[in-house]
Amino acid sequence: MIKRFTLQLWQKVLIGMLLGIVTGFLFGSKIASLEYLGIFFLNMIKMVTIPLIFFTAIYGITSVEHYSGLGRLSAKAIAVFLCTAFVAGCIGLVVASIIKPGLGDTQRIIQMISETKKSNTSNTNIHSSDSIIDFLVNIVPSNIFDAAAHGHILQIIVFGFFCGVTLNKNRSECEGVIKLIHQIAQMFFSMIESIMKFAPIGVFGYMASLVAVDGIGVMLIMTKLIITIVFGCIIQYLFFGLILVILGGISPIPFYRKIFDIQLLAFSTSSSKAVLVPMMHKCEQELGISKEGSRFILPLSAALNMDGGAIYQVSCVIFFSQIYGLSFGFHEYVIIILMSTIASIGGAGIPSGTLLFLGMVLHSVGMPMDGILIVATIDRILDMFTTVINVTGDIFATLMVEISEKRLNREIYDSKSYVNIEKVDQT
Repeated sequence: MIKRFTLQLWQKVLIGMLLGIVTGFLFGSKIASLEYLGIFFLNMIKMVTIPLIFFTAIYGITSVEHYSGLGRLSAKAIAVFLCTAFVAGCIGLVVASIIKPGLGDTQRIIQMISETKKSNTSNTNIHSSDSIIDFLVNIVPSNIFDAAAHGHILQIIVFGFFCGVTLNKNRSECEGVIKLIHQIAQMFFSMIESIMKFAPIGVFGYMASLVAVDGIGVMLIMTKLIITIVFGCIIQYLFFGLILVILGGISPIPFYRKIFDIQLLAFSTSSSKAVLVPMMHKCEQELGISKEGSRFILPLSAALNMDGGAIYQVSCVIFFSQIYGLSFGFHEYVIIILMSTIASIGGAGIPSGTLLFLGMVLHSVGMPMDGILIVATIDRILDMFTTVINVTGDIFATLMVEISEKRLNREIYDSKSYVNIEKVDQT
């Protein structure tokens, strides 16, 4: 019996990109109208962005029930998630500002998306203020329906968080509402999965039109973006070890040495969820982390923690700002880092979450989402590197909480023992 061969989504997107490049090269301006396949794909993403973000915010807040002991652990873990994601955003900002991946032969990209840029950069940015104080005041919506209609995404998130906290405080009376919202959130997750199935066609049309109008050399600019994000990931990787020394009071060498096989598995699968069970065994058997910490914090971290995604998103925002020749003030940079921090949490566990929430971060500073299609062509490459940082951050966060709880077994952590994760029962 012949085994049926199926392509994964990233493989289909890659094939779509290559076919688009070849088609554009062969047929030239005759097929420039294929751009509308890409526009159609982007419109589908925009269609679900606002409700998805709103229900995801509530879903995240109400997913963890705050029992006495778990509430304390949850608070500590989420504090670590937020701090590391914020640092990751800062690293992405600094590295992209130094390497400048968006500078060079960019005029062809600008011409390609100029029309959609004009239609998408209307007065929809919530931070069109002159100071941090104005920005902070404006993140609270005076009319949530107006905020949704005008795409004020940060206001939607604030309202969603407020709804989630209120539901959690009245959990016994609102259990039915919480269950319904979780079902609605799952519905939107399913919608995103369906929309992403159209990604290969959207990327094909966009790349065919791009090459037809502007030539194949435009793709070389993406190499600098890959280098920028990978370099940012390396710095974040070293940052984890530095914090283990300074705040944790432990050597990072066992940490790096013992999780190397987990990182290789994450790199090859590009999935934090795929390595969750091996991570639990690794933490309990080789890193000296308690079962309570491993089996509660790691799943929470896999669901909420995405430091690599923060680097990815900030780097892309700076990349596009350089392409468009935009310069940001201090409060715009604060918004970018803040939104990437939120997006790194909101995008975790959602299919193609980094790519989806990149649109949210771009929109928050008044930039068009249309560049997402260009980034989608290299998303699989970036996803492999950022997933390594994500799972490293998951284990790092678990270690830091265990140290704060004084439960880390230093003897096991410092030992040179090694367990082959492939031989561990993963049931």
